[in-house]
Amino acid sequence: MTQLLQLSISGLALGASYALIALGFSVVYRASRLFNFAHGELLSLGAFLMTALVEVMPWWLALAASACLTGGLAALLERTVLRRMVGRPVFTTIILTLFLGLLLRAGIVIAFGTDTRGMPTPWDAMAEVQVGNATVLLSSLISLGATTVVLVGMHALVQRTPMGVAMRAASENQEVALVLGIPVGRVLAFTWFLAGATAAVAGIFLGMFPRSVDSNLGYVALRAFPAIIVGGLESVVGAVVAAFMLGLLEVLSQAYVNPHLGAFGHNFHAVFPYAAMILFLVLRPRGLWGEHEVRRV
Repeated sequence: MTQLLQLSISGLALGASYALIALGFSVVYRASRLFNFAHGELLSLGAFLMTALVEVMPWWLALAASACLTGGLAALLERTVLRRMVGRPVFTTIILTLFLGLLLRAGIVIAFGTDTRGMPTPWDAMAEVQVGNATVLLSSLISLGATTVVLVGMHALVQRTPMGVAMRAASENQEVALVLGIPVGRVLAFTWFLAGATAAVAGIFLGMFPRSVDSNLGYVALRAFPAIIVGGLESVVGAVVAAFMLGLLEVLSQAYVNPHLGAFGHNFHAVFPYAAMILFLVLRPRGLWGEHEVRRV
């Protein structure tokens, strides 16, 4: 029972990072109808910026600066490149975001090198705390707490601010939103800024002990992508809940399923999210919280 509790907390901490990544994927899709496959490189950039900025400013200020700089770059990419692709075939925009991801990855390697870095923290990175009978990393609990704060803040922004109302209106119908006087271009830029900022925060917490920051960190975003399929493309809440579920099940499968699969079980937990995604695409294509699309003919 102690091991199960310990693994569950670790899985929820991993799911918290997945939730921030899935949140970025989902809000961009709702606003722009684009799958941003450069999202992982934004995550990686945020983590590398944090390792550099923390040397010249306090930790919390470095975190905020990394998130803002990464979000600003995401908004710039949307404004200068991706906005021109509105209305183009989905395949074209996917290829473009993949290309942008490769460019960002090359830029990260040029700017920060290929050496693995540890993520500095204002607390002992290896500190552990007791939760019941389980011993868990303090970083895992802080990651859960920080993700909760971000999600609550995002909910408040969307539900209780004029920009949030504009975001919801633009996600429903951009043409109608324009007729009503909503600055859709500004809304899109702000949405991409939020996606980039949350990706940076996810990258910072993913880079903490026992993990590290390297040029491959961005690939973690692809393991979070199935959450928006499982949760439902149109549901931000569904994507977040599914991300927590996938993180939890990934850690539990590593401990309880992998050992029983022999050679086939080596790193099975890494492909588990994709297995879940394929299952949902076959049995429930709209996801857990997705809605049926109704067309008037």
